[in-house]
Amino acid sequence: MPDEKRVLEEGKKLIEEFSEALKDIPRREEVHYVIDLKNITRPDDKGYCDPRFAKKFEKLAPKWDYGYVKVEKKR
Repeated sequence: MPDEKRVLEEGKKLIEEFSEALKDIPRREEVHYVIDLKNITRPDDKGYCDPRFAKKFEKLAPKWDYGYVKVEKKR
């Protein structure tokens, strides 16, 4: 029981100290910005691929079929 009383008293003291420290912080209203963004897209075009990456990828891929990597389907 003495431990419970000590923890309760220390908890109250901590809350009081925290409340005291917060009293000097000015209050502010929240600001919300509403921006009407519809249909945000990027242009469809072929991206750049470093030729060195493509060669390394070709070596690591298990199989190729018509320019696509061919892998086993998970069972």
